[in-house]
Amino acid sequence: MYSFRSRVRYSELSPDKKLSMVSIINYFQDCSTFESQDTGVGLTWLAQHHTAWMLTNWQIHVIRYPNFGEEIEIITWACGFKYFLGKRSFLIKSLGGDVLVYALSDWAYVNVDKNLPEKNVPQEELDAYGLDTPLEQRFSQFRIDESESEKILKGKINISFMKEERPEVKKFRAITVSPEHLDTNNHVNNAQYAAIASSVIPEDFKTDIFRAEYKLQSRLGDKLYPIRFEKENGYTVVLSDEEDNVKLICEYLQN
Repeated sequence: MYSFRSRVRYSELSPDKKLSMVSIINYFQDCSTFESQDTGVGLTWLAQHHTAWMLTNWQIHVIRYPNFGEEIEIITWACGFKYFLGKRSFLIKSLGGDVLVYALSDWAYVNVDKNLPEKNVPQEELDAYGLDTPLEQRFSQFRIDESESEKILKGKINISFMKEERPEVKKFRAITVSPEHLDTNNHVNNAQYAAIASSVIPEDFKTDIFRAEYKLQSRLGDKLYPIRFEKENGYTVVLSDEEDNVKLICEYLQN
């Protein structure tokens, strides 16, 4: 289990003066990459092995959004490995020990030269990360209400609306991928994908559960076309390219 502490900055806020969802995603990414770096299997190691961990999906549950200036602890740990797949749990806690946000995630270990999954994760990386019990099996340990177990969503996000003409479906103008969207792998960063998708969600909608499925990479100059579907308890957003290849699917839900 790896952790670091921070204080919620002004630059990380949404208009309601609370930590934004995109900033939550950035904290989780930073925590996992800090762990990799501090255990010797970070950016240099991955570059030498021509590999990267690519996020395939996650769901983030907000119990309470951290406030401006609040001191928080961000925690992560690996909780599953099989072939080229990995699972990772995340928490954001107050310094008093209350869980404010938690997340479950799946990752793929990819050869960046071939853009294909590696057959197995090197033993050195497995040893560096270790393996601990998944968060969903230890809610009581972290003083998370057991009712949260019922909120964990299963299955793929439904995008059948993509084939329909309905008033709940709204299409937005294309967004061109620019340099600030890219990460060290030269494709759109996970948080930047979420930021683009979030830009078409009404500002006054506060998300309790954010779920995302990362399908295809996007690179500099690519165009992304957002499509938003409004439903009873929130929104689904799809980002596609000019040929209707789906790049990202995400859900913004309220309990």
